[in-house]
Amino acid sequence: MEFREIEERGTVRRRWEDMDIDILVKIFHSLTVFELTSGIAHVCSTWRMAACDPFLWKTLDLSMLKSNYIKIPLEPYVYVHGHSDKTLTRFLKISLSLSRGNITSLFFHCNLYVSEYQLTYTAQR
Repeated sequence: MEFREIEERGTVRRRWEDMDIDILVKIFHSLTVFELTSGIAHVCSTWRMAACDPFLWKTLDLSMLKSNYIKIPLEPYVYVHGHSDKTLTRFLKISLSLSRGNITSLFFHCNLYVSEYQLTYTAQR
C-alpha cells in the first residue's frame, strides 16, 4: 500500500490513515489496553481496523484497575462507588467491542469489584 501524498505549501505530506495496517498494529501493540480504548479507533477507518486486530486482543489485562469500594455488614456486603462501577462497565464495553470476540484470557486485580452483570456481559461476548 502506498501513501497518498498531499502537497501543501510546496511540501509533500503523507496521511496517517494511509499507513500500512501491519505497522499500526505493531505500534498499537506497545500501548496499554487503556490507551487502546481511549479513542484511537475513532481517528479513521484504517486506525479502527488496526485497533480491532485480533493480535492486540488475545489478553485483556485489567490488573491495573482497582475499585473504590467499602465492605459492609448487610447485603450486598459491598458498596462500590458509582464512578468505579461506571468506569469498569464503560471500559469493558469498549474493549469487548474492539476485540470482536478474540479475547482468550482475562485478568482482574484482586481489589477490582466486578458485578454479576459485568461478568455476564463479558462472558456473553
